Amino acid sequence: MLLVGLNKKFYLLDTFCGIPEELILKEERKYGVDKKSYGECYERVKETFKEFENVVFIRGKVPDTLPFVKTEKVAYLSLDMNVATPEIAAAEFFWDKMVSGGVMLLDDYVYSTKYTVLRHLYDDFAKERNVKVLALPTGQGIIFKP
Repeated sequence: MLLVGLNKKFYLLDTFCGIPEELILKEERKYGVDKKSYGECYERVKETFKEFENVVFIRGKVPDTLPFVKTEKVAYLSLDMNVATPEIAAAEFFWDKMVSGGVMLLDDYVYSTKYTVLRHLYDDFAKERNVKVLALPTGQGIIFKP
């Protein structure tokens, strides 16, 4: 069965065991970002998606794992890593692969002051590409690829 009836691949990149300490910036720590460990969950996540043959799991740290995504076209990208280093690396890696009209969803864009560093980096990212980040009432941000 294909996920949601779409003939597309879905790549899930994660450590599947929390945020690596070395990826948290000093400035992020000032705002209260710390290592979040949700425990080992790789097998549980694989079990959740076992019916969907078009889901690809890539375990490890971003940005190290980004080259394992074997696609040249991205229509939808959801970023929710809770720290700036991997999120911005992923946004930069995938931007040129995004199709016109593609959506980049930023989970923690305006959620709390805890993600101030991330928000400023996304604002810079958008400005460099002459696009805007639209703030959503959910605390998320969204960028549409022109």
